[in-house]
Amino acid sequence: MIIRFRFLMLTVCMLGAASQVFLNFKPAVAATQTIPAAPSFKPEAALNSATAEVVNDKTPVKATAAGWVKLANGQTAAVVRFEIANGWHMYWENPGESGAPPLAQLRAKDAWTLSEPIFPRPSILKTVDDTEFIYDTSWEWLLPIQGPAGVTAPACSLDLSWMTCKDHCEIGRAHLEFAAATGEIPAAGDVRLGRSFPTVGATATFNSKDQTITISGSTSSAASKSMATTTAQFIPDVMPGASLKSAGPFQAAVSEGKISLNIPIEIQPHNALGKPIVFKGLLLFGQSNSDRCEMIRLPLNIKASQP
Repeated sequence: MIIRFRFLMLTVCMLGAASQVFLNFKPAVAATQTIPAAPSFKPEAALNSATAEVVNDKTPVKATAAGWVKLANGQTAAVVRFEIANGWHMYWENPGESGAPPLAQLRAKDAWTLSEPIFPRPSILKTVDDTEFIYDTSWEWLLPIQGPAGVTAPACSLDLSWMTCKDHCEIGRAHLEFAAATGEIPAAGDVRLGRSFPTVGATATFNSKDQTITISGSTSSAASKSMATTTAQFIPDVMPGASLKSAGPFQAAVSEGKISLNIPIEIQPHNALGKPIVFKGLLLFGQSNSDRCEMIRLPLNIKASQP
C-alpha cells in the first residue's frame, strides 16, 4: 500500500478547529519503542537578547522564546524551546503515519519573513498500528527569518500551534515575543539539548528508469566519540509529488565505513501542488539523538502538474 503524506491537510487542521485535527489522527499507544535514552533537560547559558513569553499552560508542553542564534549560512534564527511533560510527545516535520508537526506564523515589521524551519533529529516511535517521528524530551526549534540586507533581526513575535499526544491528543498554542537581536549573536551549533541538527554530507542520485533513489555516504565522524557508528537509517520528509511504499525508516547497508541505500519511489506530478518535486529526508547515524544526522535533498527536475 502506498503511504501518501497528508501534510497540507494536517496544516489546515492545525490552523482550524482542534476537533478537525483529531478526525485525521490516531493516538499512539506504544507496543514497541525505538526511542534512545536522551539526557534530561538542562537550561543552557542565556542566549542573545532578553525575551518575554506568553504560554498556554493548559497543555503538557511549555513553549519559551529562547533568543537568537546565527546559522552557518549567515541567517539569524529565532529559537523556540519546547519543554514536554513526562510521557507526552510532539512531532517532527513529517510526523509519520499519524500526528501533526508544529506550525509558526511570524509577526514583524519591514517585510521580514520566515524561512524554512529547522527541526533537530527526531526519535522513532513504532506502535502496533504505525510509525511516528517524535520528540519526547525538551527540544529546540530554529526558525530562520530574513529581511533587508545588513539589518539585524527586529523585535517580533511568533504565533505557534502544535499537537501533543500520550493516551490522547491535545492542541497547544503560544504567542512568543522576541526582543530585537543586538550585540554578538551566538552560533547555533550542531547539537542542542542533546539532539543533533542536520548537516549536508551524504549524496543522493535518482535513476529515472528504475524509479529508485540511491543514497551513499561515509560514517566518518557520524557518532559520538565514545561509540562507533554501525547503523544508519533514512526517514523521509514531506514530499508533495512523490510517494514511498512505507513511512520508513529505511535501513542502510554499512560496510567499511561506507553506507548505501536504495529506495523505490513513485512520482506523482498531479500531487505536487504546482511546486518542484524534491526528494528529501534525514539520514540518521547511530542510535543516540546526539549522533549526526544529514539532510538529503535532491530536486528531481520533473515538471509538476498545476493544481
